Amino acid sequence: MKANLVGTILFALFVIGCKATDEDPNAAARVQLGINRQKWIAQAVHGYSFDYDLSAMVQSRPLHIEVRADTVNQVVDRVNGAVYANAGAPTIDSLFTTIARSLSDQSAMLSVDYNLPIGYPTNINVSSMVIADVGYSIRITNFQRLN
Repeated sequence: MKANLVGTILFALFVIGCKATDEDPNAAARVQLGINRQKWIAQAVHGYSFDYDLSAMVQSRPLHIEVRADTVNQVVDRVNGAVYANAGAPTIDSLFTTIARSLSDQSAMLSVDYNLPIGYPTNINVSSMVIADVGYSIRITNFQRLN
């Protein structure tokens, strides 16, 4: 696994050094996505919990999400303690998919911060280059591995 990660990092440095980002404004973001997704996969984390905050045109409730065996197990409203149905609640893997989808959208501007040791996204900000005031932000905090 370390050899794959090192290879990915070397490739990323090569791409950035060749100024491939001049041709595609999302090239650096794609490289970062690949590097951090590999870090995440290498950790083999299948049970974890995290706080999830989504800000968009309509503010969502702050949630605490628990994932077991790569599946959302429990979703709790952090304000009132209500337990919600798990359908639609994200996992870290689905957040990587959200980032990849945003990178494919030519009208979207994307910025992502990642947790350096583990690779999961900590902040995802997506806005539209076409429509003003359209977009969303996702913040992941209090990530904990579960046994």
